[in-house]
Amino acid sequence: MRTIYHHILLIVVSLLTAQQAGAWGSTGHRAIAEIAYGELSAEAKVRVKELLGNDYLPLYANWADEIRSEKDNPYSRLPHYVNMPLDKQYEEAVKNPQGDLVTVFNDMVQLLKDENATPEQQAIALKFIIHLVGDAHQPMHVGLPEDLGGNRVEVQWFGQKSNLHKLWDEDLIDYSRLSYTELAAFAGKPGSKQLQQWTSLPVTDWINETHEMTRVIYNNLGDKNYSFRYNHQFSPVVYEQIQKAGYRLALLLNKLLV
Repeated sequence: MRTIYHHILLIVVSLLTAQQAGAWGSTGHRAIAEIAYGELSAEAKVRVKELLGNDYLPLYANWADEIRSEKDNPYSRLPHYVNMPLDKQYEEAVKNPQGDLVTVFNDMVQLLKDENATPEQQAIALKFIIHLVGDAHQPMHVGLPEDLGGNRVEVQWFGQKSNLHKLWDEDLIDYSRLSYTELAAFAGKPGSKQLQQWTSLPVTDWINETHEMTRVIYNNLGDKNYSFRYNHQFSPVVYEQIQKAGYRLALLLNKLLV
């Protein structure tokens, strides 16, 4: 199995041309971390504080995007997305030889669990996990290579130029005028049956599930002039994806940080 160190050496500059926006924007990522923080066990919070200096997860939700400006940092070039055709699932799709969100996520999980890793390496792994769980639930981060995950699909959002990726990263959330704590509250809590259905741990399950929503989005492109109707149709999807990501992140960390 490739280690994270080997993976980093394989990352090339070409990855920088792909989806550079951070999924859900800063508000969405912090909302996911806020939900997860409320569900963390006391033991997991202690371990988070040991590694990061503070157990409040929203503080670290966007770190993996923020380091992208550090060109000499090999972690800044790791992909936060998966490219796959609309009619494929992850297992059967052609894989990027340089890696993708799934391979990076799995590498970070292994690094966090590695007893030989330094505390600094484990801290990096934890911050990536906090972020990548969110990315795995953003439909445009499980998108098409030919349009760079919607970045090349021009749309109008209430009369302003945007693109499909930005629409799902930021525009739909920004339109709500909610802070990240309010967004976490609006996302709500799942019922016990629903939560049980969401607690599948393999990240490939999350990717395939998110990709189903990607297909719905592409099947509803319409005239690409979006406003109230589009917001009414898809803002509940945003809330549900954020809710799923938050609870899945908490479940994962409660299992890993023991």
